[in-house]
Amino acid sequence: MSASDILSLELVLLAALLPAADSAEATQEHIQFHVIQISSFANHSWAQHQGSGWLGDVQTHGWDSESGTIIFLHSWSKGNFSDEELIDLELLFRVYFIGLTRETEEYASQLHFGYPFEVQMTAGCELHSSDIAKVFLEAAYEGSDFLSFQNMSWVPAPEGDSRAQSACDLINQYEGIKEIVHKLLTNTCPRFALGLFDASKVDYKRQDGTWYLRVTLDVEAEEAAGLSCRVRHSSLGNQDIILYWGHHLSLYLILLAVIVPLMLLIVLALWFKKRCSYQDIP
Repeated sequence: MSASDILSLELVLLAALLPAADSAEATQEHIQFHVIQISSFANHSWAQHQGSGWLGDVQTHGWDSESGTIIFLHSWSKGNFSDEELIDLELLFRVYFIGLTRETEEYASQLHFGYPFEVQMTAGCELHSSDIAKVFLEAAYEGSDFLSFQNMSWVPAPEGDSRAQSACDLINQYEGIKEIVHKLLTNTCPRFALGLFDASKVDYKRQDGTWYLRVTLDVEAEEAAGLSCRVRHSSLGNQDIILYWGHHLSLYLILLAVIVPLMLLIVLALWFKKRCSYQDIP
């Protein structure tokens, strides 16, 4: 039995652990959940895999490549999945990354992949009113579209070269892997996305039905001067909001702005109390 056959068998067994879809309450919201994978291959013996999960534009998950475990970034990042379901998914991803490293090492020369190189992948689903609107899995090689998964088959990208076709011919041989990918995209992803969306309302939904959106950007202190952020939203019409960075008040000015009004209030209170006491004298 070859390494590819072993990997296919492992994935089939793990996929059997994933439960079938449950009925979910309908929602009128547009929901998208996707994962992003970046795999770097330096040589035949070194590879690193990075992974993240996203609910729309909000990152919900990470991947610890050292321990092979999912990182849950929010209190609600588990959605409505049980710990057992999440452990099964975690094991599936772990086997996938191990198998990807092994298969890449075996077929890199055959596919003419020159070290070092990087592979990117995004996969997920979009839902509207709890119905699946779209599922997708697309992979890139060195930043260029390489292949995708469509209708139970791996298809080379239009701009892909002969290597993309060879890669598709190779992995299309494994029906078990295709069945697993199809199940993850059309079954597991929609269930998880709906549960995650409902759970996220704890942090992001206001009482009036609108939503909070928080976006963060890490910037070095010396690069912060002159930065601005443009906020666009349908509720603003054509009037964008621009927030500027780099014009920060010093700590002393902030303290002064707080202490001075406080002192004035204290003086005013003492004066008023003293005046009242004088008025009480016959």
